[in-house]
Amino acid sequence: MSQAWLGKTKLIRSLGAGVAAGITATMMIISFAGPNLLLRLENASLDARFIMRGPIPADPAVVLVAIDEESVQEVGRWPWPRDIQARVIDGIGQDHPKVIGLDIIYAEPESSAARLVLEDLLAAVNGSAVSPQLRARLQGKLNQFDTDRRLADSIASVGTVVLAMPFVVPETGTSANPVGAVEDYVKAGAFALVRNTHSGEAMEPYRASDVRPPLKPFAQHAIGVGHVYSLPDPDGITRYEYMAVRHGDDYYPSLALEIARVFLDVPRERVALRLGQGVQLGDRLIPTDQKGRMLINYLGRERQFRYVSAADVLHRRVPAGIFRDNIVLVGTSALGTYDQKATPFSANVPGIEKNATVVHDIVQQAFVHKPWWAGLADLSLILAFGGVLGYALPRMRAFPAAVLALGLLLTYAVGLYLLFVFHGLWLDAVAPILTVLLIFISMTVLRFMIEEKQAKEVRTLFSSYVSPHIVDELIKDPSKARIGGQRRELTMLFSDVVGFTSFSEKHDAEAVVAQLNEYLEAMTDVIFRWNGTLDKFVGDSIVVFWNAPIEQVDHVELAVKCALHMRRRLGELQAKWRLEGRMSFDTGIGINTGTAVVGNIGAQGKKMDYTMIGDYVNLTARVEGLTRRYDTGIILTDYTAVRLKTLIADSEGGDNRGRLGHIALHKLGVVKVKGKDHAVVVYGLQSLGRNEQSTVDESASGDTVEILEK
Repeated sequence: MSQAWLGKTKLIRSLGAGVAAGITATMMIISFAGPNLLLRLENASLDARFIMRGPIPADPAVVLVAIDEESVQEVGRWPWPRDIQARVIDGIGQDHPKVIGLDIIYAEPESSAARLVLEDLLAAVNGSAVSPQLRARLQGKLNQFDTDRRLADSIASVGTVVLAMPFVVPETGTSANPVGAVEDYVKAGAFALVRNTHSGEAMEPYRASDVRPPLKPFAQHAIGVGHVYSLPDPDGITRYEYMAVRHGDDYYPSLALEIARVFLDVPRERVALRLGQGVQLGDRLIPTDQKGRMLINYLGRERQFRYVSAADVLHRRVPAGIFRDNIVLVGTSALGTYDQKATPFSANVPGIEKNATVVHDIVQQAFVHKPWWAGLADLSLILAFGGVLGYALPRMRAFPAAVLALGLLLTYAVGLYLLFVFHGLWLDAVAPILTVLLIFISMTVLRFMIEEKQAKEVRTLFSSYVSPHIVDELIKDPSKARIGGQRRELTMLFSDVVGFTSFSEKHDAEAVVAQLNEYLEAMTDVIFRWNGTLDKFVGDSIVVFWNAPIEQVDHVELAVKCALHMRRRLGELQAKWRLEGRMSFDTGIGINTGTAVVGNIGAQGKKMDYTMIGDYVNLTARVEGLTRRYDTGIILTDYTAVRLKTLIADSEGGDNRGRLGHIALHKLGVVKVKGKDHAVVVYGLQSLGRNEQSTVDESASGDTVEILEK
């Protein structure tokens, strides 16, 4: 049986290694292929890192002028006339900001009813006899209603305004035949330098199919133009800034990038788009992915930056110096007037604040990025985790295995978090963590299935031999169940009914069997109470031993206590039988300690018994037979008595603390077994009252030698 346990251990190791290898290979394939499900989980893990990190302070140099609810209530619904917007720009410009970014689209001219009437009137009087003075007056009135010209003048007056330009990008992100020509005044804002990196591996930014550039009067006076194309991930969260969008053969920077360029005083010729790597902005490199996207390092929930109401700017309610030398972004935040963005922190962030966050990240170089070697690191970690767990877990018990798996998970998770917070690195979490979890769960299930089968075998094999307590011990550690034959020191007990043959002849067979079963059941309960191994019933005889299948250092003590308990329980049965008017019987018990071979013996698949064989076993049977000669209920050999004497002596003043107190051990005589050279001293054992001290009597009633016949 020990070989069977060893075989099952090897089975767990081989199956466990195979399962771990299969899971590892599967996860490596999934990680390399990058299915959408894994990508979404990975995005969620990035969001979790943002949330765990919490909000961080914003650069005070970034200020937002918002057309908010207060502004709409005071000035009127959005969009405002462009002359009013011009007044907002004038109010900001008076404080001399470093750059103003207008997150507002100016792709079409603004018309008013008064302007249309004046234009029609001028057209009607053109060439007529109307006086030049009237014609000049009408032209002057028309100029007053030319809000586009008013806004263009404000942009020119400030001189550091960056305008927004929307692109139309197909869902596929590519467009072979773009429509909508880009004027030269807009092309001037495209990347002047575009380079390939990573051994010629080209980055493929999103391609626009159409463009709506700002009007020429505005763009000519602006210091820069940037696109405002933005696309959320499939789960609706905006995680990326598209640093470059391609239209035709040109690549155009984003609004936030252009604002940061102006603020940092980087000439346009020192801005380079490195395909497959990032954007070189002067001396700093902005990391991007293969699509030219920069991960946005969100600072927290909405309103992380300083907000100023546009109404306060219009009515000169802003303290002087708030915009000086700063970055000012102008846009909408009133409900229903802005493009709402979902971020890892919030689902209600105005687009203007998203752009402000990108500007902040570039200026502060607070980047979050996935390095080019992240994919290789992901595959390496999956392989490493799979190898470690595939080797270690099948060789470990459940609790240490759980500690190892949990330790790996916690160490890796903490490492990912620290790399994210202190170095801005986004390394994959899902695939390596799933590898650990799947291998651990699979190993646990595999071990449970095999050990459950082992437990069933142990329970089936031993439940009729030993107490439930020992069965549970064997199930906890099946290696203790070495039942394939072993030589071990045992304490053996033989019990037999005195005069059972004559008893059975005087009673009906049914009554004999019923009374015998009652007796055997009571004795079995006592044997299991003292953790004995029930070898067999031989008619009215009971064979028991201790110290197998599990080791029991106190096997002598257990056997003696069991014998005394069996005698006491028999006395209770005898009293019961007398009250019931039935005949009772007595028993004799022999105890011996010695080496025997113990194991499963019989015909494989037909009849097997867990039993013991050897000379000491035969001696125990003969000693039990002496109980009639000496008229003593319990007899034991000197092999057992020598240990019992020590226990009795210790109980009177040593460390045993009375474990074998209140018993009497007296020498009966010396017997000789036929065929053996050495005689055996036998002792009688009986229980004393609670107030009597244990005694050992070495004076035999007669030192006669008895010949024990087989």
